[in-house]
Amino acid sequence: MRNWIALLVLAAMPWPAMAAKNVSIQQLEQILFSGRGKSDEKVADRLSDLALTERVSSIRLAKWEKEYPGSHTREALVKLADEAAFLDPPEADVLRDPPPDLETQEKMLQLAVDYVKTTINRLPNFYATRETTHFEDSPSQHAGYAGIPGLAAGRSDSRPLHSTGTSSVTVTYRDGREVSQAQAETSHKEDRLPTGLTTSGEFGPILGVVLGDAIESQLTWARWEQGTDDPVAVFRYAVPQTASHYRVTVPDGAKAEQFDPAYHGEIAIDPATGSILWLSVVAEMAPPHEMMRTAILVEYAPVAIGERTYNCPVHGVAISRIPVSGAKERPGPAEDMWTQLNDIAFTHYHLFGSEARIVGAGAGSGPAPSGAPDATVPSAEPGAPVSPQ
Repeated sequence: MRNWIALLVLAAMPWPAMAAKNVSIQQLEQILFSGRGKSDEKVADRLSDLALTERVSSIRLAKWEKEYPGSHTREALVKLADEAAFLDPPEADVLRDPPPDLETQEKMLQLAVDYVKTTINRLPNFYATRETTHFEDSPSQHAGYAGIPGLAAGRSDSRPLHSTGTSSVTVTYRDGREVSQAQAETSHKEDRLPTGLTTSGEFGPILGVVLGDAIESQLTWARWEQGTDDPVAVFRYAVPQTASHYRVTVPDGAKAEQFDPAYHGEIAIDPATGSILWLSVVAEMAPPHEMMRTAILVEYAPVAIGERTYNCPVHGVAISRIPVSGAKERPGPAEDMWTQLNDIAFTHYHLFGSEARIVGAGAGSGPAPSGAPDATVPSAEPGAPVSPQ
């Protein structure tokens, strides 16, 4: 039986909620260059009202962060890159090599299927740190949203997407199950939903679910992209609601409504090994929640755990948008949408043993930012990986 990825969502949409000046990556680099020698605060302020029209590769973002190491500028660059994470890359990042023939594409996908089977089954028991930087905006028209605690009515202030703080939580992966410290602490409390926009399931189940659904639905060639060293094969997929094993849970107070929506996205594959380098997932909510969106992206890379190396999550993006006037009302101006965004780094991987001491256990994820509703994006039911038949 197939696994599914459960999403406890607010909603998500990979575009900024407030009005901003759209710029390409080339234009942004020109703005950054003109800011050389200026203070960190001034450069960050110049970036605050911009929105990218193209996806930023992890290679380019790392280059920017090295050249502009100021904390405020780095935060602004991360926000810009994460907001654009679900857009197409710039033409400069797309290789002009012809697409592989169908037989070669099928071989790549079979390698990816084999990789997913092997990766999930071979992951050792370990623990890691999930470091999250949370961003959200403040819509000017805040009529509230039924069933979402913390999204109170009556707000009249307006503020663009901005950082509201960071949190750190220990994630344990043991016997094929992934549990965060915060989840462990609240699991005994019946009918309590986790607070804040958080993610889980990146260590294996999401790979099997998405790849399995994609292969049995619509999976097509997208492009070649330049990776760190070699070209990367990118496939585009679309999964209809009838074939979806991607579960979305919309909080309604202490209860929750569950859906298996259609979804789409992209999968980047190492053509030589079949390893998944990154994948994106954008859910397509049906009425009465059609104005809600949720999107996540996970990047994988080799990580040393003990004396061996495994491909594990190193970075993630979760972005959400919700109509503050209510799920059944179509919002008018952009200010009627409330946006939340998480930038997630997975660090400090360690083997989990009988004598291991989890540093920071009990710290949890800390209190949710002021006004944050109870929601989690996404959680996963672990188990055997999904394998296309």
